[in-house]
Amino acid sequence: MTHTLIVTNIGQLVTLGRGPVPRTGEAMSDLAIEEDAALVAVDGEIVWIGPAGEVEWAGANDIIDARGACVVPGFVDPHTHLVWAGSREREFEMRIQGRTYMEIMAAGGGIHATVASTRAASEVDLVIGAIARLDRMISSGTTTVEAKSGYGLSVADELKCLHAVQEVGRRGPATIVPTFLGAHAVPKEFLSTDAYVDSIVNEQLPAVAKEEGLARFCDVFVEQGVFTVEQGERILKAAKQLGMGLRVHSDEFVDTGGAALAARVGAASADHLAASSDEGLEAMRKAGVIATLLPGTPFVLRSMSYPRARDMISMGLPVALATDLNPNCMVDSMPFVMSLACLQMGMTPAEALTASTINAAESLGMGHRVGSLVVGKRADLVVVDAPDYRHLAYSINRDVVRTVVKEGRIV
Repeated sequence: MTHTLIVTNIGQLVTLGRGPVPRTGEAMSDLAIEEDAALVAVDGEIVWIGPAGEVEWAGANDIIDARGACVVPGFVDPHTHLVWAGSREREFEMRIQGRTYMEIMAAGGGIHATVASTRAASEVDLVIGAIARLDRMISSGTTTVEAKSGYGLSVADELKCLHAVQEVGRRGPATIVPTFLGAHAVPKEFLSTDAYVDSIVNEQLPAVAKEEGLARFCDVFVEQGVFTVEQGERILKAAKQLGMGLRVHSDEFVDTGGAALAARVGAASADHLAASSDEGLEAMRKAGVIATLLPGTPFVLRSMSYPRARDMISMGLPVALATDLNPNCMVDSMPFVMSLACLQMGMTPAEALTASTINAAESLGMGHRVGSLVVGKRADLVVVDAPDYRHLAYSINRDVVRTVVKEGRIV
């Protein structure tokens, strides 16, 4: 049966409906706002946008009276580690006491601790935990989520994590974009990084690619003490030959050349970028790689080394934002990420919203369906409990999300 949704009396409808994609430079501030507007969606697709006084009411199944509030596109979170088992609250305390991320990892904590818990967990347990996290993300307005594996680090356990991602996508209302991250760390059973890279290229990647749709992207953590540029390039080229899109964790702590690697291999996105050089960022710009920034990560690590968002925007590099939700960074709210982007990286509220919607969608290859509110796209939207979109970043400790709609249905 046909389902019709009408959202009316919208004081400020932020459509992001004009300009280039992804948005760069001044275009990141062009939100294409319609005032006193209404929106109609049929079977999950936007079919009409116009003045509230001209909306046709016949046949509506659901009606949302926005009462002068702001409506924005559903948020797109393009970098999360949604599936894991266990928790690491002890490490939170250790960081407060002065231990660094790499010191904790070298002592057997960090990723290795989560790998042990995830390997011991059943797929059902992983699904239950991930659904609980996703529910919180949806309540904060996120409607599309990239979800990585990376806490299995073996053929069987990486497949288990990706199957859990797949099941979460089947059970929940959000759109889930799966990413294979076997190159997240080197598991303890391997004596050398090169030997583990052999396992990824010769065993894990073929096993993942064998199941159609199990992973849309392949990611690699290129960082000092993890994987080198050369090792990362080998993995990414192998993934590309198997038909996967590419993403890169790069230059989080030191400039490893990860940004330039992302440009060289044609990655859709390079993420973190807190230590990237001007040359690496310029290479990304020329190659059309989107910079996905994760301000929640330095925030929880008590670091002042935030990515240079203002420089990136000034040079014409498209910027996206993401939570980096993981057991070391328990951030699941895109509005909170927008606040950090404004307060710690100097982005404007308009730029932060663009980075959390259309640019984030473009980084996942989803910009043709989500990330803006225009006729023909999915009706993924958020009714904000405020008259102005700037409250998303401005109201730091208040939940300003009133209603979330996914594909034309209230969730």
